[in-house]
Amino acid sequence: MLSLLALSLICLIALPVFLLGMVLLSVPFLVIMAILPWLLRIIAVVLLLRALLDQPFQFSSLLPAAIAFLLSLVL
Repeated sequence: MLSLLALSLICLIALPVFLLGMVLLSVPFLVIMAILPWLLRIIAVVLLLRALLDQPFQFSSLLPAAIAFLLSLVL
């Protein structure tokens, strides 16, 4: 059975490890979330050009470009 001292030492060691893990995981997530609207706009332009150059032209092929652009505005 763990004594109170051992349990407090485990918690004291686990807290910085947990905080360091959260920092290491959150920084790439924040970078991705910062770049995501720009990437979605680039994807929307590429999908729009692909839809406009597609033969025969269909309005339904514009839908993925519109969705990507709207998502970039939301984020």
